[in-house]
Amino acid sequence: MSQSKYKQPISASADKHRDLVPRTGLGSGAIFVESAGKFLGTYGKILVPVILLLIVAVFTYYFVSNISGESNKKLRMQIDEAAHADKPDALKDKFETVLADVEKDGDDDLLAYAHFRWCIRAAELTTRPYQLDQLEKTTALLAAYLEKFGETKGLEGQAAKVKAIHGQLADDLKFMKDNAAKLPFTKDTKADKPAVKSAAAPANPIVVFVTSKGNLRFELFEDGAANAVKNMVSLVEEGYFDRTDFDALEFANKFNPSPDFRYATVIKAGTEGRPKGVKLEKPTGKEKDEKADVVPKKNPYTIDYEGDNSREFQAGTIAFSRDPDETSRARAEFFVVVEPSPALRTRFAPLGKLAATGDELAAQLEIVKRLDQATIYYAYVEQKREGSDYRPKVYYDGWPVPTVKRDEPPKPLRFGELPLEINDKENPLVVIELESGDVLIELAEDVTPNTVKNFISLIEEKFFNKDCSFYRVEGTGQGVVAIERAGAGARIVQGGRASNYQHDYTIKNEAVDNSRYDEARFRNRRGTIAMARTNDLHSASTEFFVNLKDFPQWDKKSSPYCVFGRVLEGLNLLEDVKANDKIVSVKVIRKRTGEYLPEVKYKDKGAYEKKKKVD
Repeated sequence: MSQSKYKQPISASADKHRDLVPRTGLGSGAIFVESAGKFLGTYGKILVPVILLLIVAVFTYYFVSNISGESNKKLRMQIDEAAHADKPDALKDKFETVLADVEKDGDDDLLAYAHFRWCIRAAELTTRPYQLDQLEKTTALLAAYLEKFGETKGLEGQAAKVKAIHGQLADDLKFMKDNAAKLPFTKDTKADKPAVKSAAAPANPIVVFVTSKGNLRFELFEDGAANAVKNMVSLVEEGYFDRTDFDALEFANKFNPSPDFRYATVIKAGTEGRPKGVKLEKPTGKEKDEKADVVPKKNPYTIDYEGDNSREFQAGTIAFSRDPDETSRARAEFFVVVEPSPALRTRFAPLGKLAATGDELAAQLEIVKRLDQATIYYAYVEQKREGSDYRPKVYYDGWPVPTVKRDEPPKPLRFGELPLEINDKENPLVVIELESGDVLIELAEDVTPNTVKNFISLIEEKFFNKDCSFYRVEGTGQGVVAIERAGAGARIVQGGRASNYQHDYTIKNEAVDNSRYDEARFRNRRGTIAMARTNDLHSASTEFFVNLKDFPQWDKKSSPYCVFGRVLEGLNLLEDVKANDKIVSVKVIRKRTGEYLPEVKYKDKGAYEKKKKVD
């Protein structure tokens, strides 16, 4: 049988692969090299120029992109710099210049960014109370942005922010135009206060606040908070809130903790106003300016804090704030709830709610959300309950007992004019007389008996009446809010160093190893009085200080300053004290029976003994 042609061997001379392998030792790799060489030999003249063109294109793209990136970076810096303008006209000029450069050398994203920054800064520079022409320009600027970029993909976040601001300002512009006849609202503008309606029980009073954002009607819960409602009605009737402003929104969450408004958002008003019977003055330098309005003042009295505890807080609820100096009382400051929280119930109680339902309630709540720094043009009482007397029981500043509200505040009671009372069941009371008024202080004899005896013995010797002053004043600020905002550090007034100093003794520090002190949880808090001393724990003698803010650093177990009393009345007078203000006198108006001579250590003796009487 003949052999198949597929089985015949190939001769070495005819097998090129067999000839190549022994010579190179590269196997299949050599085959590839040989093939590539043939390919380049055939097409090299075409490929080389193409590759060179690609290389040039890549480098050109990189170079151009780099130049473009540097240009955009420079333009962005110009945009950010323009957004720091502090006046509307300057802002407009700067952005018109920048936009010309951006339109020439920038890209679309940068153009949108420039318009966005202009819009946001213009809204920030829109003054309050609004000026109609300025508000119209700002609203038009925002509208132009939305028309041009509102639907642009990738700019949804910017557009949403501009849209929200535009909505608020457009509503404010509409309100201004609708009420153009009343604006600008000044002290000479006639308030349109209609006659009060009368309604039979159980109908509640209704008060109306006419603001720069719109009108708000509140129904007040007379059955659940009678005296507080009387107070609000009387304040509205006397015009206390007229031509005042709402504060900035106050809120609290886990990032912004607040002991008052935990997890709630509120807007406050009424911290100062125009109380009836109180002399109000024009700003310094404008006493003769007929157009100048008088400066608001704090309400001259407080009431026992009250609200309707049967009601829940909700958006649109109104309530009194607590007075910062007497937290068991309220003054005139109130807040409106923007976003409620159950935690509000721990410190406050509702006074009333928005008198609206359905769409009207929704519209009122929209106004509430925009009350940040809004102006209250005026407020009026729309409805009262038949047969109710809307004169609240109040505590006038300087009066320790409540009285029915009067047309004019009574003159402050001078506690120093009261006769001495002997009372073994109550703590001693002393009065520090200043040129501005009297400061009433209660001394904790049951907790710090020796310190109290020392203080009263010095008073009875008239030690503090002999050229004595508050020679040391630490910290700044009047009022608890201003004091806290002043920053870290103590806020005190210190006195008790007489020019004719004659006592060469010290007393024990009763904040040390005193179980009664620990049980009473005495601390250096706002309104407490404490003994001054050197670094020696038991070196106190005659000097004392009053804390005008909480200062826990002075309550360290290793080195406490002994608190021995608290201010009952007149803390506001001490806030106004300046260094070296004179102490006119100090007087005891109540004490217990017995002798007030403390155990002291004279410097020439090593043991404690009863203080020697000083004639």
